[in-house]
Amino acid sequence: MNHPASPIFSAPVYDNPQQALTAAAALPLVIYGYPLIETLRTCRLQTSVQAATGYGRAPVNVLSASTRQWTHEDRDIVTPANDLLYFCGWIDLSDGPVTLQVPPLSDPDRYYVVELLDAHTNNFENLGPRNVPAEGAAVKLVGPGQQAGAGRAVACPTSLVWLIGRVLVQGEQDLPAAHAFEQGFRLDAPAIGRQPQCVRLWRETGDAALDFFHNLFQALREFPPSPEERGLLTLLRRLGIRLEDEVDIAALRPAVQAGLVSAYRQGMDLIEAHTRSQGRKSWGYSLKLGVYGDDWLMRATTAMKGLGALRADEAVYAMADFDADGQPLTGAGTYELRFPAGHLPPAQAFWSVSLYGEDRFFTANAIGRYAIGDRTPGLRYEDDGSLAIAISHARPASIDNWLPAPAGPFYLILRLYHPSPAFIAGQYVIPPVRRIA
Repeated sequence: MNHPASPIFSAPVYDNPQQALTAAAALPLVIYGYPLIETLRTCRLQTSVQAATGYGRAPVNVLSASTRQWTHEDRDIVTPANDLLYFCGWIDLSDGPVTLQVPPLSDPDRYYVVELLDAHTNNFENLGPRNVPAEGAAVKLVGPGQQAGAGRAVACPTSLVWLIGRVLVQGEQDLPAAHAFEQGFRLDAPAIGRQPQCVRLWRETGDAALDFFHNLFQALREFPPSPEERGLLTLLRRLGIRLEDEVDIAALRPAVQAGLVSAYRQGMDLIEAHTRSQGRKSWGYSLKLGVYGDDWLMRATTAMKGLGALRADEAVYAMADFDADGQPLTGAGTYELRFPAGHLPPAQAFWSVSLYGEDRFFTANAIGRYAIGDRTPGLRYEDDGSLAIAISHARPASIDNWLPAPAGPFYLILRLYHPSPAFIAGQYVIPPVRRIA
């Protein structure tokens, strides 16, 4: 039985009307701007290096390919997958187009996708075997207002592009071949890339709320809202906050600063609350991920718990925070996720179930297993063909189908890459996670 979510908000108390007006004006901006801030925070983290590393960091306009699947030790991006090798790059198009060289695909069964995201986390293009020829291709990435010229081109909505490449690893013996393939991707840029100015001027004083707005106001000068979104800033202009001017947070009136702090706290609470099922369903997912339109709250919740999510035509992410009885998942329980015979997740590429701790990263465990899926070696099926995945903190007698959990809260993500038309049409129901002890 599902239970309604318990109340999590208390009514804010304001000292004066100006503080209340500021909070009301700034709250929508928190929801709108949070994904942009998460993008730029990650850009700063990953590009503040002198050379490419083996775990996704590199200077702007340089790709960095991981040499192994990500584990609990990798914490640049929340909720990573463990089935894949990642290669990442931050691309600066302000000096002109940049060309992505896609290598030949020698193994026709090799799944890969190159995801392109704009500064606001919109997944505006994906490149993979379905739209890139097996012999490879040169794909020109063209910034706003630039001319594409001859050849294949992709128009990019912002001058900053986040490239996330994913290459499937089909077992430990496949790791060298998968790594060799991902190293074949290359960026040809006309100039040495540079971080956006708002990243170079990033502020972290320890005041999370005022730092957020300082960084956001800087970011919106470089990556402004679209014309239909500029109404966000109308009330703030009445309070002395104008993006055409340099916004000095410290010079704002105390009541305005206090209102910004209140808006930030309310916004973070609202986003975090919506990362969980409001009906305490065992599984929830959206087919709008990656292409959000004006659903700013969906974009913000995805940035908080699944930054860099692919569009649904490439992958679907189903999330479970609760068991079949509407109770939060925790290592104090023992659970079973059972797929009946003939009812495995309908993915045309592959599927997997990953487990994350409450910090939104993988958790260390005794057998180094972070996910179970159709490529997991040694899975044991029942005599009737069903597959039962055991989920617990305590080690079971057989670990063949065991997905280890931490002692405390956790959640699951079922990923389906190239989901079938039947899944997209809603004709498949994911079995609930049942507590058995």
